Amino acid sequence: MKASKQKTKDVSPTLSIQTLLTLALSVGFLLLLAVILFCLDLILGPNIHGETIEKLSHWWAFLVIVAVIWTICLSWILAQFLVRPVKKLQETMLAFEEDPVTDDRVKPVAYNKELNDLGQVQNETMDKVQGLIHAQQDFVSDVSHELRTPVAIVKGHLELLERWGKDDPEVLEDSIHSSLSEISRMETLVNEMLMLTRAENLTVSSQPEKTEVAPVLERVYHDLQMVHPDFSWTLDNALGAPAEVAVRSDHLEQLLIILIDNALKYSTDRKEIHLALAESGSWVDIGVQDFGQGIAAEDLDRVFDRFYRVDKARVHQTGGNGLGLSIVKKMVAAYGGQVQVESALGSGSVFRLRFPLVKETDNHQKD
Repeated sequence: MKASKQKTKDVSPTLSIQTLLTLALSVGFLLLLAVILFCLDLILGPNIHGETIEKLSHWWAFLVIVAVIWTICLSWILAQFLVRPVKKLQETMLAFEEDPVTDDRVKPVAYNKELNDLGQVQNETMDKVQGLIHAQQDFVSDVSHELRTPVAIVKGHLELLERWGKDDPEVLEDSIHSSLSEISRMETLVNEMLMLTRAENLTVSSQPEKTEVAPVLERVYHDLQMVHPDFSWTLDNALGAPAEVAVRSDHLEQLLIILIDNALKYSTDRKEIHLALAESGSWVDIGVQDFGQGIAAEDLDRVFDRFYRVDKARVHQTGGNGLGLSIVKKMVAAYGGQVQVESALGSGSVFRLRFPLVKETDNHQKD
């Protein structure tokens, strides 16, 4: 950054846009004046003689001087008016360079479409950069906060072993087990943060991959049913015909696994998972229902926030970091979909993914 600033300072001084515009407008006006005078001279010259010519020459000289002064002043004022938005743009960019989180923005230019478009592009660029800065700050703050506890636990166990615990087999085994558990938790946290970062930066192609929903849901259903045989599983497919959505199949599978895994974690008493697939107008609905502890009404608006946990006392039991639902929200939004939740304490929760249905006419047009 310092090197680039130094290069900028070493650039030889040049004329400003306002000066160049003033010169250009002045030359243009003077040329126009010269043409007018030349035409008048051609018209009136042959008919004027003697003292009349001498008097007119004085007037011509006076008019030329006045015209030159008037032209320069008018050109300067006009150039200043035209360059003002450019100066404002420059001032805003310099303010942004000094303070990347400034609220200064380029104001709209009503009389010039090109300058107005340039200002809008600059504002959008600043918004995106500030979004990345805030995301980075939140990332560092959240991760440091979440890592503080497991790091402190591991450090405490290691200090205990260093002092005297290593000589006690029971204490040694317990410390190693707890430390490994916390390290595993930190590893999961880092992996989920990477997933969240990818979800936040997910860009969807103008012609995204089309995926038939039912086969993906059935595959995830059978895989998790095999991994968790102690749960009762139900799959209700109400689709009358194959339904496609503009979502990559691996991303759709990841979304389903996150929601079902979340349902499994909080189904401690009634181990039952219900999956549903239906078409609602121009949307495809995928429901994941559990019959666990449920979510209080005051927590529903925050369940998709990063690191937010409904029951913080059960963090170590569930093993969650409060990032899964944030990942779901970001990925679904990137694909133009919706994620909804319905829940009540003691009655379980229903998370619903909704994606626009890819119509047959769209398929024929792209084929």
